[in-house]
Amino acid sequence: MKSRKALVVGASGLVGGNFLKHLISTKNWNIVTLSRRPPADLAGTPHLAVDLLDPQQCQKAAPTLTDITHVFYCARAVATNYQISVDPNRQIVENLMDALLPVAEKLEYVQIIHGMKWYGSNLGPYATPAKESDPRLPGRNFYYEQLDAIINRQRNQKWSWSTLRPHFVCGLAVGSPSNVLSTLGAYAAILKQIGQPLDFPGLQGAFDAKMNITDVRLLARAMEWAATEPRCANEAFNVVNGDTFRWRDVWPTLADHFGMAAGTVRPRRLREFMVDKEDVWPALAKKHGLRSANVADIADWAFADVLFEGAWDQTASMDKAYQYGFTETIDTKSMMLDILGQYRNLKLLP
Repeated sequence: MKSRKALVVGASGLVGGNFLKHLISTKNWNIVTLSRRPPADLAGTPHLAVDLLDPQQCQKAAPTLTDITHVFYCARAVATNYQISVDPNRQIVENLMDALLPVAEKLEYVQIIHGMKWYGSNLGPYATPAKESDPRLPGRNFYYEQLDAIINRQRNQKWSWSTLRPHFVCGLAVGSPSNVLSTLGAYAAILKQIGQPLDFPGLQGAFDAKMNITDVRLLARAMEWAATEPRCANEAFNVVNGDTFRWRDVWPTLADHFGMAAGTVRPRRLREFMVDKEDVWPALAKKHGLRSANVADIADWAFADVLFEGAWDQTASMDKAYQYGFTETIDTKSMMLDILGQYRNLKLLP
């Protein structure tokens, strides 16, 4: 097993960091990480500081990657206000692949993490539950162009690829604020501090819509499974918890966890709502001994606006993954409370 050597790209983020932790725990992999900043806990793993938008940096790093067998691509180019553009995200894949492929003679597999935007979950109502066989939508999509960049380079080669499609990944991550539960926890803490109930900040339709989300620990196990199951070669898989929920059904439980009244549906753009509340988080941090007095380390309000604006069902079928052999499921409500508890125990949330 140790003959496998993984390159975890984007290892400082929520998905990459938790996947790195998973691989380390298995003791079955040699590992190298690559990202602009090092992961919070490298545990002795070699790290390459590379800006994937700079092809020269990619080329400079390539000679150290000749023995890589598996690439796990967890990176994204995200601009201010959670803007994810097509061209930079295509380029970061092309830059790395074009630097790596000429030297990685042992390469067996490349995996890229995508999501429900493949089906247009961010654009409006779509066919649910989404299936991997659903046709592509018209127009440009950075997921499409990333995967095409990989497929075009894989033709007539010995290595294979696969792509996994989670939705609104949830997990513990330090310094990764585009995160469902850390952002929700910060929102709740600020409302509680200013004496307001836990109002739902999206539309009524979003409160009522059917949702799937993904536990990052389940995703990490699915990532290793897809990389080591030969039948997964050149295939795409949805990866969600396996159950369906509505925010209206979990909101009272979340409010109880935070020690708050559940409130009502009160649509608000959190980027705007939080503008005059800059002093609240430092006061909370001092009161509760939190690790950071900067709310931007724990919450991304632009991401929250995306999370809560979808007033339509956002669900995906897990049938294909189950048929190929990955049958794990997670109870979403229990997952939420577990991860929020972890944030609290680590003094990241009050």
